[in-house]
Amino acid sequence: MQKEKVNVGGRVLLLAIGGLFGGVANGLLGAGGGIIMTFVLESVMGEDEMPRRDIFANVIAATLPISMFSTIIYGLRGDLQTERFGEYVIPAIIGGLVGAYLLSRISTVWLKRIFAILVIWSGIYMILK
Repeated sequence: MQKEKVNVGGRVLLLAIGGLFGGVANGLLGAGGGIIMTFVLESVMGEDEMPRRDIFANVIAATLPISMFSTIIYGLRGDLQTERFGEYVIPAIIGGLVGAYLLSRISTVWLKRIFAILVIWSGIYMILK
């Protein structure tokens, strides 16, 4: 089944709505914004126009400013507990570097599988916890 092409104005609107919902999810839950934006980009752009690797890279680039502004707001409200920050932030930065390096070296089939497994696992974990 072939996807219908959305006109340019419709694309901009859909991408903006997806970005808005992604930002709300990221700011509200601390996660999930990237998942929403990945689905929106893939649905609106299609893999012919924006390959999966580019979708993941663009979503990561978009989540950086979202996370930065959310962090500022959390900090101003006193909601950040930074006493043990280095214990998970430094390994997360290293993991981000490793993941970015691996992105161009893993087939898109496996990227899709890894993404799907993480989404499903996260959903099940959140429901059962």
